[in-house]
Amino acid sequence: MTKTSNEMRMLVEEYIKITSINYEDQTEKVKEKSQMIEWQYRVGANVIVTKNVNREDRIHLNVNMRFPPEDSKLLIMSNASFSKAIMEISEICTICNVGHQWIKDKESIAGLAIFSHVDELDLDRITFHNTWDNVARVSGHVQKILRTNFSGFSTQNNSGQTTEKSMYG
Repeated sequence: MTKTSNEMRMLVEEYIKITSINYEDQTEKVKEKSQMIEWQYRVGANVIVTKNVNREDRIHLNVNMRFPPEDSKLLIMSNASFSKAIMEISEICTICNVGHQWIKDKESIAGLAIFSHVDELDLDRITFHNTWDNVARVSGHVQKILRTNFSGFSTQNNSGQTTEKSMYG
């Protein structure tokens, strides 16, 4: 049966609550900046669950990794290690069926978003948490890839609270 946006929102909030991770309803704050967001929750340090106005049929789960300036200096196309990391990250995202997008600040790479979605017809607790765990697992792999390719890469993105903890324990 088709779910309304409000039904999806109520379900998502219930699914977040059972994780015992702090969350914030950011809907009003985000709507001040963008008319593209219908509702949004920020969970822990870096997980965003969003319902976009242009997609009636799904919600999006997104893990944002922000890089400190000292790490961003390494993420340039002329750095062979970065080219290698890009290929490895693309491969893991393809294998795990999640999307990724590099976040730029002017000419610098400021972060990386790992994302997936849950279709509204499939929105139940298990599917929601499986999608969240998959996005979190891939972001953990991405951090390992970056640390492996760059000596001293800090990946200080406050991910531990929401991406290294299973949604079930």
